[in-house]
Amino acid sequence: MDVTYIAPAQEGITTAQLQVDSCYTCTTVTSGICYSAVTDVSVNPFVYSLAGNWRPYKAYTYYDTRVAPAFLAKTNVQKEGLFTTFTPFWGIQSDKLMTPQYDESKWVWNSESTLFNRKGFELENKDPLGRYNAGLYGYDYALPVAVVQNSRYRESAFDGFEDYFFEPAICDNACASARNFDFSTYRDNLDTLEQHTGKYSLRVAAGSSIGVSAPLTTEDNNTFGLSFNTENSECGGGKVVLKSIRATSEALLPVFSPLSDKQVLVGAWVKEAQDCHCQSYANSQISIIVEQASGNTTVIVKPSGNIIEGWQRIEQAVDLPAGATRISINLQSTGNAIAYFDDIRIHPFNANMKSFVYNPVTLRLMAELDENNYATFYEYDDDGTLIRLKKETERGIKTIKETRTALLKEDQ
Repeated sequence: MDVTYIAPAQEGITTAQLQVDSCYTCTTVTSGICYSAVTDVSVNPFVYSLAGNWRPYKAYTYYDTRVAPAFLAKTNVQKEGLFTTFTPFWGIQSDKLMTPQYDESKWVWNSESTLFNRKGFELENKDPLGRYNAGLYGYDYALPVAVVQNSRYRESAFDGFEDYFFEPAICDNACASARNFDFSTYRDNLDTLEQHTGKYSLRVAAGSSIGVSAPLTTEDNNTFGLSFNTENSECGGGKVVLKSIRATSEALLPVFSPLSDKQVLVGAWVKEAQDCHCQSYANSQISIIVEQASGNTTVIVKPSGNIIEGWQRIEQAVDLPAGATRISINLQSTGNAIAYFDDIRIHPFNANMKSFVYNPVTLRLMAELDENNYATFYEYDDDGTLIRLKKETERGIKTIKETRTALLKEDQ
């Protein structure tokens, strides 16, 4: 179970972390609140890794005037350029504890971390202007599969269908966290016969449809739904110890759930299983349904642009009106041939996404998809050495770099 709680002092003080690392049984009570039974008694939070995991919260930069020579005067680099005055950020109190001294005229924050995953990787941060950057992780939350600028974590999604068979054994079944963008129901449709990048694509049978949906939200608040319960120690001495920790669903990392009253960009690649000498595929499409109280809005997106090595790109901007409640993405084959879909991405229209595809066995980088969803391919030899770099363009796939190395054998 991933957690979103973060404070200036520490992050990850939840029973959720304990459930994953130690395989304790997670119980759901009638109120829908998840907790671990191990915290119903007095425990040492440091022993079970409930506390003590420190994460960066905010980064500050010091601003002040510097010592500078007069114009046209000779510069003395040994003495000039120093701050005329300096105010420490941390102040030592009478009890010898250090506390921050927030002086906004001197110390200005420029980055705030807002989300981390269970392995300590930063998922989201923001700057003083309220602009968010996000990172999406896959392969057991260990490798970045997408980085997005000007987007919250919950607003973006990418799926290259590569790590669905990479999942480890999960002991937290009652309160397990979901994938950010989940096609697990259609795992049997993952196919190695065709692929735009990596080893897998999603196969849609002729005349059928495969779809997922996601809720829309009006705002993304920063409440975490954690409560820490303490009691007097049974050992006496008047010491207060931790008794239990309760976490509501707000303590979990949000799955893909875009904000309404915005515009999103939907992109993908498609290939139809037929000998097509046409200019464009006509029997595959993506149907996007936006649900709202006044009625549903359906947007049909067809492939466009050049067919590159059998694959054609799909891209469409979609409006999410204020008050909309859900968005559905349906991958459809409307003809008599199988359609293969790959590298699906959704993010805010004014955001910028780069995504990455890895070999699910060796975890080597196989492809990097740029802001327009065009791929750069990485090819390796049997020793794992990078030998070839290819770039996907509107005119086809071009080899831009190739390297060969060998060891000279000596006669014995």
